Amino acid sequence: MTAMEGRSGPLLELPKRAVASHVPKNFLNPYIYDPSVALATVGTVLFILIGLFSVYQYIRHKSWFFWAAVIGIVMLALGHICRLVSSIDEHKDIPFLVSWIMILLAPSFLAAACYTAFSRVVWFSCPTYALDFKTLWCFPRWITPTFVIFDLFSFVIQLVGASQISRQYDHDKSPERTIESSERKALPGRVILILGLVLQMMCFISFSIISCRYFYISRHWRAYDLGDMKLWRKLSYTINLSSIIIALRAIYRTMEIPHDKNYGLTYLQSHEWCFWTLDAAPIMLVLVVFAIWHPGRYLPRTYTGLALDKGRAMKEKDEISSMNGGIVQETELRDFRPEDFQGPGVAASQV
Repeated sequence: MTAMEGRSGPLLELPKRAVASHVPKNFLNPYIYDPSVALATVGTVLFILIGLFSVYQYIRHKSWFFWAAVIGIVMLALGHICRLVSSIDEHKDIPFLVSWIMILLAPSFLAAACYTAFSRVVWFSCPTYALDFKTLWCFPRWITPTFVIFDLFSFVIQLVGASQISRQYDHDKSPERTIESSERKALPGRVILILGLVLQMMCFISFSIISCRYFYISRHWRAYDLGDMKLWRKLSYTINLSSIIIALRAIYRTMEIPHDKNYGLTYLQSHEWCFWTLDAAPIMLVLVVFAIWHPGRYLPRTYTGLALDKGRAMKEKDEISSMNGGIVQETELRDFRPEDFQGPGVAASQV
């Protein structure tokens, strides 16, 4: 996508602005292509708007457990603002480096939000007898910590690798520097970055498998949960769709970041449409999915706090089960609101 992620060679032409006569000799264009200011402007506006709306929903629905998504959204907005600045004035290295790092790392926080939301869905919808590793393929009490720690570990590795790469471009002010020489110096950081991306991709794919499987087997449990399939299965769609999109984006990033003797797949690096189509657009789709099916709309308030009281969650489930006499009933599907599960109204809403 960028010169940080590409190699100068006899077959690869630099952007026109990188070879213009008015450009200083020690200036190294950070892009292999000529970045579109129009696309950068549209992308910045869209990410800012969807970001503001997402923060509004976060506060309105009191979805405090969804804090990781807010961090990711802020990083994306900042990243695209810096990309716009960098597209307008390619002489500045800092906006480009900030944009590259923010856009690269932000999806890690969106994935962490999916992990947390999935944990809430499991405790909300899974009957108490099925809350075990054999049924869920993961430890129910450790769903969020397991995936978040794995994600955080890959995030730190990516950050270390990205920092080493950016240092070669930010600190090297030599008039003789070239893309090829900078890439050789940045190779150790690139290897570290690829390792982090691979670990992150493995985490995304593992979570997608577990989440999609739970979505499939949970269709049998609608009489045992605290609500109704129409209440929380919409949130399941959100989690599964978002995790799959993030996993596909991670695959693109792993292929796009140079990792072989030719410093990666040149086509993906040297064509701007690849970035907007395979990175920016999928992440924007994830934010749109979050905005339409926000977790705060489908979970009771007891489940949207910063920390989930699992003991209270199990007690509520046992109370609902005893009210129904433990009998599985084929009840008519209805739309519920989180407020329907507050206080004594729970029993009435189940009839």
